[in-house]
Amino acid sequence: MLIVTQSARADGAVEGAAPPLTDPGIISAWRALRAADCARCHGKDYEGLAAPSIVDYARSQSRETFVRMVLDGDGARGMPAYRLNPSIADHLDDIHRYFMGRADRTIQAESRPQQ
Repeated sequence: MLIVTQSARADGAVEGAAPPLTDPGIISAWRALRAADCARCHGKDYEGLAAPSIVDYARSQSRETFVRMVLDGDGARGMPAYRLNPSIADHLDDIHRYFMGRADRTIQAESRPQQ
């Protein structure tokens, strides 16, 4: 059995925990994704559920293809278009950066904004 321990540091962070999101654009993107409830289909960590992994999609597609899929969707597969949703459309660069960070593991699935 593997036991993972976490201990508080002097600065209030918890050792062994995922680092918090600190980039304002990435935080806005994370909040927009939560508000749009992308996890409902793509899984709580966006790594696939009823719909494919957004993390893998960002890793394997060009930025242009990624943006086109988000804006135009794919109705045949049940992916809605977000072109008219400003909370998503206005944050596309940061949403793409978030998923690229997830893909290259510079952003961990457990990372959240600080309170």
